Amino acid sequence: MPGPTDLWAAADELLLASAQALDTIPVYDPTLVGAPDRQFVDFSLSALDCCDQLTVVVNQVLSGSLEPGGNQAGRQTYMRLNHVYFAVTISRCVPMPADDGTPPSIADMIASSKQLDADGWALWEHLYHLWTADLLFTFCDELFWDSLRPIGPSGGCAGWVLQVHTSLDGYPEAVST
Repeated sequence: MPGPTDLWAAADELLLASAQALDTIPVYDPTLVGAPDRQFVDFSLSALDCCDQLTVVVNQVLSGSLEPGGNQAGRQTYMRLNHVYFAVTISRCVPMPADDGTPPSIADMIASSKQLDADGWALWEHLYHLWTADLLFTFCDELFWDSLRPIGPSGGCAGWVLQVHTSLDGYPEAVST
């Protein structure tokens, strides 16, 4: 039954699909890892203080009107379309300089880059294929792939933020006076 938990449920569906996407990585390259154990729907963009981590947040909800729906209680009403923007964040531990300032080895940097690039590409591609196969967000007709942006090293973590958006129906509610 539609209700106030719909937004969180959609974010959780995206989280589960994102973990599935990351778990495809070792199938293609057994030297790389899949989804991290730490994964959750967060309220806002998570701090990069604990890697490896996978999160999904609702970045924003915007309203769009479709067409006039009539006049109720002296107010012009419109059919409303809810645009919901999600951000999927994957972060991994990355090589850091030693305490004496010695930079990480090139081999460690390459290995880290290989994992991070696989993470981003798996999210971008696998989620798209789930959606086109009608296995993700079956409640919507359109899903927009807004961006896949790298997160530079911060506190020993780096990763990606994938942003997508779709529409989500509201829920009926009988309002009493």
